[in-house]
Amino acid sequence: MDKQSRMELRRKVGLRDLPKPQVKILGPEYAMSFACLNCKTSNMRHFDKAPCDYPDTMECPICNGVAVNLGRHFKPPKKSDDAQWKKVKYLVEHGFVFQTIYEQRDDSGYYKVSYPRSLAEAKEFVAKYKDKAVSIAL
Repeated sequence: MDKQSRMELRRKVGLRDLPKPQVKILGPEYAMSFACLNCKTSNMRHFDKAPCDYPDTMECPICNGVAVNLGRHFKPPKKSDDAQWKKVKYLVEHGFVFQTIYEQRDDSGYYKVSYPRSLAEAKEFVAKYKDKAVSIAL
């Protein structure tokens, strides 16, 4: 007799309870990354509201400075990587909070633009896509 048949017999006799259905508690759709440019930290935060109602800034839990909402796609650099944090700060100061940016190709539609990897590339990026910048109150 296989295991499944034995389990069914035990359940019929009353020696085994049926597994209780698991109830999944629904929470926010996703977390947003808030980065503090002063202490070079990033924290993920969930909110029980619509994503369009998430705050642009919040108080940094570490240094009590301003932490900026950089969206769910932001991958923070290491705290010791000063060059990358300078790039992030430069982009944020110019209105680029790691939102998705699309550029139109000739006739083949739109494609997603990658964010720059260095400060020099960031300066070119800001100049090229300045019309895509968003305004945030720091």
